[in-house]
Amino acid sequence: MICRKKSNKYAGDQPAAYDPTGVSEYLGLGRPIDFDKKPVRIAMMCAVAISVVVTLWKCSTGMDSGAAVVSALGYALSFLFSYMLALELDPDRQLGGFIGGGLTLIATYFMGEGNILVMLWLLFILRMLNRSSGDRHRLIDNVIMIGSAAWLGLQGLWVFPLLTGAAYILESQIQAGYFRSLYLAGISLACLIFAKYDTVANELSMSNIIIMALAFILFLPEIRVADYVKSKGDKNGKRLLPKRLQTMQGYFCMMLFSLTFLHGNAIVPSLMPAVGAAAGCGIYLFVALLKHEVF
Repeated sequence: MICRKKSNKYAGDQPAAYDPTGVSEYLGLGRPIDFDKKPVRIAMMCAVAISVVVTLWKCSTGMDSGAAVVSALGYALSFLFSYMLALELDPDRQLGGFIGGGLTLIATYFMGEGNILVMLWLLFILRMLNRSSGDRHRLIDNVIMIGSAAWLGLQGLWVFPLLTGAAYILESQIQAGYFRSLYLAGISLACLIFAKYDTVANELSMSNIIIMALAFILFLPEIRVADYVKSKGDKNGKRLLPKRLQTMQGYFCMMLFSLTFLHGNAIVPSLMPAVGAAAGCGIYLFVALLKHEVF
């Protein structure tokens, strides 16, 4: 009887040989800012322009200069995070991020600035699931994701440790998953012990329900189009795995629904960059489909 080593059906999807140096040894989900790409340059210039314009606007209304700068930074970061999230949701069509950023600025004007830590957490979670960086999550990535979730849980947003654990479990089970993610899921779920739980029912206005529903409807076609993704990982130069990308998109929709339903109006301003990114990607994809630029 001849014994053969069991083959790994995902072997061909593993990253190419990559020798991390410096901070990359501990940060696998960081993506370089390539100023050689025109959309990236425009996005950075827009963020600077937004911060200047909002600072002048706030000062003209009588706001203290320090508070005006902080508010302007919130506007600029909301725009940038919306743009970066759009790149994760639809890696092939970068211009959708500008539409999402514009929608986010409008929402920020009416709702105010949200908690930027929420978007930092979400950005790393999405990169872990779709592996757009071309590398798996490493030490600093896990500290950022679990640390952010634990801190938000202490602030009363107890769903974040739960969603972080769910993301790690998903990551371990999908194509080319990392088995140690299951241990990290356990650590994330353990943070629920220290989370603060509100006993008061959360209110959710009809206007916020409509906004979330519209973003969800606009974004749904992205899941189907992900089968034809062409973008590659930054570090390994390999095409993104459609199944991982679709799993990430499904998780994204579930995350928006869970946070909105369980935390109500209080969490909506913090989710606006993500909602804007989803709507922007959907709108740009619809235009691309009309022009027969997809498939």
